[in-house]
Amino acid sequence: MTYYLLANPNSGAGKGARTLETLIPYLEKNNYEYRLFKTKAAGEEGALVRQILDLKNPDDHLVIIGGDGTISLVINELPEEEAFSYIPSGSGNDFARSLKLKLDPIESFEAARRGINHEIFIMNYQSKGLSGYALNNIGIGLDATIVKSANEGKLKQVLNKLKLGSFSYILTALHVLITKKPFPALIEVENQEISLENAFLMTFTKHPYFGGGVKISPEATNENADIHLVEYNKHHLLRTFSLIPSVLCGMHLKHPLFLHRVSSQFSVELAESQPVQIDGEIHELVAADRLSISTERRMIIYSQNKKTPIMEFLFIFN
Repeated sequence: MTYYLLANPNSGAGKGARTLETLIPYLEKNNYEYRLFKTKAAGEEGALVRQILDLKNPDDHLVIIGGDGTISLVINELPEEEAFSYIPSGSGNDFARSLKLKLDPIESFEAARRGINHEIFIMNYQSKGLSGYALNNIGIGLDATIVKSANEGKLKQVLNKLKLGSFSYILTALHVLITKKPFPALIEVENQEISLENAFLMTFTKHPYFGGGVKISPEATNENADIHLVEYNKHHLLRTFSLIPSVLCGMHLKHPLFLHRVSSQFSVELAESQPVQIDGEIHELVAADRLSISTERRMIIYSQNKKTPIMEFLFIFN
């Protein structure tokens, strides 16, 4: 068996490169046969996936090394029937957190090597201007603006070096909460139309986590076909700030100001164009371009890693 490693060295402010520095000597020491494919620039994942698929045999093992953005770009080029493993090396690692994957590169590789196939569900999104797959979240409006501002700002780079990358989303969110304007939207779910005049935060998610560990929908799971919609209208700033502790604790969905719907299929149409983040990558959903979201099965290879609450706490702040 050959391990085909598709790695993004720049993920997590260089964490991908440090992961390789740990992993490659371990593979060579233990005589594991491998081939390494590294991205040299943003967006090269698709071309490397196609190259690997032309080379690998059915018994070979594809291992993705990078952050949430890396694995999302790979999934968009990977055939539905192609199983893969994942070694997380990003700043947020929300997808890894959702499956309780190991963070240590060697432990993560061994979990992949000894693992079995697990069925997961990802989101398939389609509109005139956007199409593809998402493992984590599709966010319109507030969360997209937060991700865009966090990714483009210098604060994330500084905090990544201090291993506090998760806080960049929180600090950026405080600024965006003050400046972001609401927008009209029409959501269709199970033959019901929900008209919103002051939509502010709108997130479709396949698992609980968003923004590096925030539980946007605590009961969501990528082990079934359900998509969770969490929506919050624009309210008075003091009211919004008063809800932040409940959001950080994952208790916000009990509050009547949050709209929460669960279904295997949604569609959304906007009256005005808005930024949209798809697994942390920024796009734009233009006005009147209806976005349809459904689910699709995929296979990931890993061994289960049961976490205690203390381990979960440490995972969030890694």
